[in-house]
Amino acid sequence: MKHKFFLTALLVILTALLAVPFVAGGTNTVSVLVQADSVETAVAIVEAYGGTLNEQLDIINAVSATLPQRVLTAVAADSRTVAVHQDDEASVAGVTTTRRTPQLDATFTEVMGVDEVWDENVWGKRIGVAIVDTGIALDTWNVRRVVARYDALDEGTRLRDPHGHGTMMASLIGNDTKDANGYMGVAPKVQFIDVRALDAEGKGTYTDIIEGLNWILANKDRYNIRVVNLSLLGGISSPYWADPINQAVEALWDAGIVVVAAAGNGGPDPMTIAAPGNDPFVITVGAFTDNFTPDDLSDDYVAPFSGAGPTEVGFVKPDVIAPGAHMLTTAPSYTSWARENHDARVAGNYYEIAGTSSATAVTSGLVALMLDENRGMTPDEVKYALMASAQPAAYEDGSLAWSIFQQGAGRVWAPDAVLDPAEGESNVGMTPGEPYVGPVVYRDGQFILVDENGEPLADAEGYSWVGGYSWVGGYSWVGGYSWVGGYSWVGGYSWVGNTDWNEWTQDDVWQSGYSWVGGYSWVGGYSWVGGYSWVGGYSWVGGYSWVGLTPFEE
Repeated sequence: MKHKFFLTALLVILTALLAVPFVAGGTNTVSVLVQADSVETAVAIVEAYGGTLNEQLDIINAVSATLPQRVLTAVAADSRTVAVHQDDEASVAGVTTTRRTPQLDATFTEVMGVDEVWDENVWGKRIGVAIVDTGIALDTWNVRRVVARYDALDEGTRLRDPHGHGTMMASLIGNDTKDANGYMGVAPKVQFIDVRALDAEGKGTYTDIIEGLNWILANKDRYNIRVVNLSLLGGISSPYWADPINQAVEALWDAGIVVVAAAGNGGPDPMTIAAPGNDPFVITVGAFTDNFTPDDLSDDYVAPFSGAGPTEVGFVKPDVIAPGAHMLTTAPSYTSWARENHDARVAGNYYEIAGTSSATAVTSGLVALMLDENRGMTPDEVKYALMASAQPAAYEDGSLAWSIFQQGAGRVWAPDAVLDPAEGESNVGMTPGEPYVGPVVYRDGQFILVDENGEPLADAEGYSWVGGYSWVGGYSWVGGYSWVGGYSWVGGYSWVGNTDWNEWTQDDVWQSGYSWVGGYSWVGGYSWVGGYSWVGGYSWVGGYSWVGLTPFEE
């Protein structure tokens, strides 16, 4: 059965979101992605309906094209068509902190324990990290380390990062400048692969993002691309498996590339995990802050903006949390971001920023260190070891300080993840490209974990969440916190039961196999609007309204 749907979603940099309407080629044409069983078939469909081809996106068997608006219904109904996605555009605004540090000291590396890894001469040497963003500007810390560039925008601009965000992410990942306690980036010897998919205003489209991911897949062996950093997010307009960005990242994962994505900046409310961080395969990162006291763990807390789970189909997310506030990074003064954020400047080209985009970047650096020390690890092994070594926030009696839907497996801890990684695999029993639903349902006013029959998991008692932001301080971080009973969170628990969707009504909520009930409303940036329904299988036939996220200032 062929599943046809229109998908509207916005892809933006995580530091903030601001949706803008898209107008393509005048009032009578629209830019879309057409999927078929092959690129050749997609090309034939576009040509048959008088469209103009823009890009071929082999990674998802699709093409980007401009079509007359009047033929869209016919294209979607064509028996050769698998899916039609509207190719939306978005813009970005900065999210920064205004507090300044007295000196240039990137404390997030110490908070993650990265300095202990450096002591063992592990720096991420020759590991390729692709950054899909606004570009990477040349600076003294990345000379001869940007080994490849790909510009999906085809603009030919003389500035390699007119916006600034991509350079900031690269700095967090691998700035080799020395500060008081080591380096100012997590993996100071990685090789950068600059994949530019967003322009000088921070704008980009699904075509640009997927084209960049397609290029990464084709060139992964040439440049030893082992990690892809996606400090990007989009709105949720369908099950994760129907989103073309998620389809592309799963193709990368299946090809042996670790994909690190942000949880989103819509927290602390539940169900604010953004795409592609909602994909169960990838490593999804939330943010915590050391509260400007890197040596004192007792006053740390999950940043209020950090997106919280569960996902739209019941998976526990984020997977881990990492430092994501008062992050010291660098951006050229000529970039549009730097010009608009003077108050965030610390000294020279160094600025302080906040957001799950930053937490994602430092986690990508940590993954590069893991792969430097353990070069044969697969993406599933990396994810397992990263989560197994994470340190949950818990009170002295062992109860969690925050829900697993806020902190996942806990804060990343580099020494164990890199130097003594746990053996095992995540995503057990799951195959990229196949649809799955997770073990979480909303029932009787709270989120609970259930088995394949929808019955509460007795060994997961205490992991329910009513959605509040309940942290009140006074807890301690405990390493090696074990998930009770036989429920193995890092083992990739999932159930592979019914993924059909029943008709949605105003009295129901998103249905995850055994249905969401109780009238829980979606909050934190995801607005479900009337006029659509799930009609069996996983065909999406309705609309979506993205309302953006509120910028966070610490």
